[in-house]
Amino acid sequence: MPFDWIFLMFGTFIVACGTTHVIEVWTLWHPTYWLSGLIKAITAFVSVYTAIELVSLIPKALVLPSPAELEAANCQLAKEIVERKRTEEELRESEQRWQLALRGNNDGIWDWNVKNNEVFFSARWKEMLGYQEQEISNHFDEMIKRVHPNDLDRVKKAVKDHFAKRTPFYTKEYRVLCKDGAYKWILDRGQALWDEDGKVVRMVGSHTDITERKQAEENLSQLLDQLESKVEERTVELKRINASLQAEITERQRIEEALRESEQRFRAAFDQAAVGIAHVGIDGRWLLVNQRLCDIVGYTSQELQLRTFKDITYPDDMKASLKYVDQILAGDIPTFSLEKRYLRKDSSIVWINVTVSLVHEPSGIPKYFIAVIEDISDRKQSEEQIQASLREKEVLLKEIYHRVKNNFQVISSLLSLQSEYIKDKQDMEIFQQSQMRIASMALVHEKMYQSRDLSRINFGEYVQDLVATLLTTYEVSEDAIALNIDIEEHILLGLDTAIPCGLIIHELVSNSLKYAFPLGRNGEIGIAIRKILENRILLTIRDNGIGLPANFNFTDTASLGWQLVDALASQLIGDINIHSDIGVEFQISFPIG
Repeated sequence: MPFDWIFLMFGTFIVACGTTHVIEVWTLWHPTYWLSGLIKAITAFVSVYTAIELVSLIPKALVLPSPAELEAANCQLAKEIVERKRTEEELRESEQRWQLALRGNNDGIWDWNVKNNEVFFSARWKEMLGYQEQEISNHFDEMIKRVHPNDLDRVKKAVKDHFAKRTPFYTKEYRVLCKDGAYKWILDRGQALWDEDGKVVRMVGSHTDITERKQAEENLSQLLDQLESKVEERTVELKRINASLQAEITERQRIEEALRESEQRFRAAFDQAAVGIAHVGIDGRWLLVNQRLCDIVGYTSQELQLRTFKDITYPDDMKASLKYVDQILAGDIPTFSLEKRYLRKDSSIVWINVTVSLVHEPSGIPKYFIAVIEDISDRKQSEEQIQASLREKEVLLKEIYHRVKNNFQVISSLLSLQSEYIKDKQDMEIFQQSQMRIASMALVHEKMYQSRDLSRINFGEYVQDLVATLLTTYEVSEDAIALNIDIEEHILLGLDTAIPCGLIIHELVSNSLKYAFPLGRNGEIGIAIRKILENRILLTIRDNGIGLPANFNFTDTASLGWQLVDALASQLIGDINIHSDIGVEFQISFPIG
């Protein structure tokens, strides 16, 4: 209640007045007039003070709202309270949705205060780059210093264009540096906020990881390049075929023109043509044939006209011939060419190439076929000779691989016989190492001999056999040393690549078996081969043994084995990396030969 103190004054005045009356009654029996006078003085003081205060209070009281106005104000206040509660609820829901969006969205969110260069980075933004929440500070430099140097100018220009309102949105694809040192492709999008003076005060955006899409685009680009190359090759081939067909069509048009000009000239061209020409009825009967066709099949024109093309077609070729005849009669194709065999009159077989077209009546009804027949027996015979020659060369190549393998085995046997006269243990080890190296090369030729593709071998099978031989030679128990081989399928290597690669595996695995696990120590040897690029292979050989000496220098060692590995890697045009944190790991990457 406003001005509640005035009610207190009034209350005091009323109580003092009542007490004065009581005291007057009291003095009838007890003459305590000094008490009555004191109470009256208090009453007078309170009444005068109240009157003085009312002078300044009345204007304030007059401006107080009436009960109706207070009720209206209370209603308005109640509405404002309800509206405020609704607004607060909506803000809470909006805040919850925003938090859920930040947690559930796979994109990284950033909010840049342009004035002080402070930036809010969402947890997903940091996680996308491999960082924890506390590892990145809220400063603009944390974003800009991770942009790839080759992309930095483009990103700055895109931001500048958006700030100048030359672009409605900021959108840019670029690479950013992750915690592990790798670069990741991201799609960066943002929207700036300008103040009344047109100055940028804030910018909010998101990061989207598009690395997989970029890789897919790169793969697609490579596929498109390959496709374009194939299309170009096919186009050249089609041009050649079209040129051949155009020449044939031109010749046919010339013959048709000659037929229209003169029947006699037609007969001369028909009879003297270098290829067989015939008119064949819809039922397959020979209606008209030239002399060249008669020479090809050994029948006279009269004998042919008593027969159909089915009578002289080789039975195995009948199905294909009838198929094309049905298609041209149905109008599916205008013409066709087919290589097939005819049975000559003397029962011999002749290979021919027949080109057939259909002549129609003016009404569109099929009238007869025109067939152009060329004897291709000589070409077919040449093809058969070429195939026979290829088969002979394949047999010869297999024989070479077989003999080379046998020669390697003879050399290995000679070394074995010679080693019986060697007393020195170190010399004996050198002889045995040489035998195993020769065996690894012989194994390559054996795999070449067994391979369907005589130019390449399945390297995975080769490595399995090579390592099994090494384990047997060094008498290693599978329970003592575990062997893990991880080789991608369909890695095929040629002879020039397989031999040095096999020798490298032989040297490094042999070293692991001899030196990595002393005193019967158990361990593990791993061999992995995989493609790291379209035309590059990574060979990894590792063990978890005692590792290399602290002062080991690969290039300065005098060991023949290490020198061989270095020379063979150079022969492969490969790069060698050695890691000796736990055990030792060799990585050799080289191009596919």
